[in-house]
Amino acid sequence: MEFLDSIRGLAALAVLLGHSLIFVWPASVGRVISWPFVNMIVDGHAAVLMFFVLSGFVLTRPYFLEVAGQPPRQMHVPTFYLRRFTRIWMPWLAVFGLSALAQVTIFHPWKTIPPLNSWYGWFWQAPLTWKNFFLQCVFRQHAADVQLMVQDWSLGVELKASALLPCLIYAARKFTPWSLLVISGLLVIWLPTGHYYTAFIFGVWLAHGAEGVVRRLKPRPLSDKIGLLVAGLLLYEASHFFTETLGWRIGSKYPLLATGMGCALILLASLSSRRIQAVLNLSPLVFLGKISYSVYLLQFIIILCLLPPWIHCLNLIGMEKPVWLLPLSLIFSVGVTVGLSALSYRYIETPCIELGQWLSKKRWATCFKKS
Repeated sequence: MEFLDSIRGLAALAVLLGHSLIFVWPASVGRVISWPFVNMIVDGHAAVLMFFVLSGFVLTRPYFLEVAGQPPRQMHVPTFYLRRFTRIWMPWLAVFGLSALAQVTIFHPWKTIPPLNSWYGWFWQAPLTWKNFFLQCVFRQHAADVQLMVQDWSLGVELKASALLPCLIYAARKFTPWSLLVISGLLVIWLPTGHYYTAFIFGVWLAHGAEGVVRRLKPRPLSDKIGLLVAGLLLYEASHFFTETLGWRIGSKYPLLATGMGCALILLASLSSRRIQAVLNLSPLVFLGKISYSVYLLQFIIILCLLPPWIHCLNLIGMEKPVWLLPLSLIFSVGVTVGLSALSYRYIETPCIELGQWLSKKRWATCFKKS
């Protein structure tokens, strides 16, 4: 289902664009970015919610879906965790090493017009120590000046949500899908990051019931599916609306719960409409989806180390007006990140995926021989 990867790729692009705004641009730029729906292009908070909903759906779907009369896949916990380890943590470690190398070799402040903003000054200020190395390896270091991969806080949450997946599948099968809502409610109450786990559970819920809903939606006219998509987009913007209009703190839990629901509706509209899928299956979007994890991992190396000298070079040839520098900075950030991510996907991600598949098959073969 490559169109789902395309959604992930668009979400990764939104995170990248939002993080690339590291310069002090005129106030008019901020006003335009805050417009409804325009904000979606750079709304990293909402995009992260989409990552979680997608992960919950994609990881869980095989365990609820009957294919060609065959029963759903059974969960084999050791091989599931093994594949997650090789798919997620091993590429992370490789890019972490690249980030450490970049910090000591090419990272330093640049004088630019416009100047770098205060947000840029938070990062990569502390040297890497063994203690910080091990804390970051288990996603327990959350100080922005120490972290080398500042964005991986969300990866830590996703890995912990993935660790809960066997329990969530068991609860949905043994009891009722409504038990997932009870679990998500408890997580929201108990954990500061509970809304992110809830978004993951929204994906699990969708995987459990999507087939029946999609069967009922497919015969309906396109206008109904577009209406569902629009409703999803409106909810997707909920956190931005509450932040900009009502002054709620950015990242507040409850608007983000509405955003997670919007993500689920967007996925449901995509699953039920071939025309929406046709758009998402366009080759550039599919390509972006395939390399989206590398985009997520590599972005801060480009943003912190390469984007400032790029603007500095443009300043040297007399280019100082934001009307030119803003689009050129974003084009550079996206272009270089996508190019390096394509290499990372080919030479880091793909071998890690293949290793996980090989190890899990060996594990299954060993278990079969013992039995």
